[in-house]
Amino acid sequence: GDCIGGMMLAHVSSAQAMVAAKNAIMGDTERYSNKTTPSCVYLDPELAVVGLTEEQARKQYTNVKVGKYDLSMNAKVMLMGKDGIIKFVTEGYTGKVLGLHILGPRASDMIQEGALALAMDANIDDIINTIHAHPTIAEGIYEAAQDVPQNAIFLLCQDR
Repeated sequence: GDCIGGMMLAHVSSAQAMVAAKNAIMGDTERYSNKTTPSCVYLDPELAVVGLTEEQARKQYTNVKVGKYDLSMNAKVMLMGKDGIIKFVTEGYTGKVLGLHILGPRASDMIQEGALALAMDANIDDIINTIHAHPTIAEGIYEAAQDVPQNAIFLLCQDR
């Protein structure tokens, strides 16, 4: 884990230990991948990221689309007197989720949806077609996903 460098996070060390234990017991069948590793900063507001940044994606892909949601428009976040932003990074032709970035309340709890999307090679329509409970902070993930194809209801009424 932390001894080999790279992302020195407790959850990375734990995942690497599980791979090592499985390989010790079952033979060399498992490989560790950091593709779905979330990174979290526990401040106020919290910051959580998984996958590629927009800049990294633009270096690797010819067509990148992003979707954003301003958390200050979320009812629960408003009641908390907070704000923040959620941002999806996707491959523009296929909609494949490449990254999710969250700055705001509960970011470290919500980033798992992005990690799962990366693990499953999901596209943005998979996120859009998943019903998100209301009122929750996590429904901001849905709103950011809807912004990728520019279908976000909260933005359709605004002047872009």
